[in-house]
Amino acid sequence: SEVAQIKAEIEAAATKEQIKEAAKKLRQAWSRLKHIIDLHARRIVAARVEGVINRGLVLEKKLDNVLERAKEKGIEINVSAEMTLFSEKIALSRDKYKQAQAKLSEVIGLRAEGEPADSEKIKSLMDEASQLLKGSRDALKEAHDALKTIVKKIKSAMPEADLVADVEVEVEQEAE
Repeated sequence: SEVAQIKAEIEAAATKEQIKEAAKKLRQAWSRLKHIIDLHARRIVAARVEGVINRGLVLEKKLDNVLERAKEKGIEINVSAEMTLFSEKIALSRDKYKQAQAKLSEVIGLRAEGEPADSEKIKSLMDEASQLLKGSRDALKEAHDALKTIVKKIKSAMPEADLVADVEVEVEQEAE
């Protein structure tokens, strides 16, 4: 609404000075808003990362179920090293996500206080959150590579394995 108001001022401007004044207001508004937009964009990325982490946790439970069924049938599938790696990478990703979420929450708190002197701290926290989210995504990629190996071994040892079988899995959602 602020930008729309400035746009109306520009359209109604009759002199060069009025346009310059409106442009100055627009630059000031943009400098305030760009950080908020960036914060919300990073929160969206964080939410997507959280969704992938939750899917990884669900997959981990499903893989355990498939391996248990294979064991019941007397089929031995040696994927313990890969499962450990997969679990470690999911846990690492989740840890980095939680750290990033804490940084973003701190930024939201600082923005709510509106301290102009904290703009460097906000920028620093945003950069740290971005790096943590990148680390989280990288850990998820490594977990995916381990998952591909696990699935390949399961399929070769037990071709009838159903990796999408309905398994009741609950993922705890943390309060923000």
